[in-house]
Amino acid sequence: MTRSTIDPRDIHGGDWEVFEVTPAYRRSRLWISDQQYIQKTEYLADDELIEANRQSFDDSIGKRWGDGQVVARIPLNVLFSQESQIAEKLREGDRDHLKWFLNHEKARPYRTFKGTV
Repeated sequence: MTRSTIDPRDIHGGDWEVFEVTPAYRRSRLWISDQQYIQKTEYLADDELIEANRQSFDDSIGKRWGDGQVVARIPLNVLFSQESQIAEKLREGDRDHLKWFLNHEKARPYRTFKGTV
C-alpha cells in the first residue's frame, strides 16, 4: 500500500464510511477508487480538554504562579504529531522547543495558566 498526499480542499462531499469508533476517536474513510481511500481521524476528547483548559486559563487571571501549577494540557495526538514536533524534539533533548510551542498563539487552546513559559 502506498501513501500519497491529497489536499483536503479538493474533496467535496462524498459518502464517508465510519469504520472504527473508540471513546477517544472516530475513524472514517472515503473511497476515491476501487483501490484507494482517504482516511480521517476525529479526536473526540479534544473539545472537552480544550474547554477545561480555557476554564483553567480564565481562572488563572490575577493569580500568581506557584508550586503544583499546570501550565498546559496537550492532547496526545498533538504531542506526537509531525506538525508540532513536540515529542520528537523532547526525544532529542530540546526542551526549549516545548516552551516555544506553548508560547506560540496556536498552542493557546492547550494553555491552562496565563503568562509566558
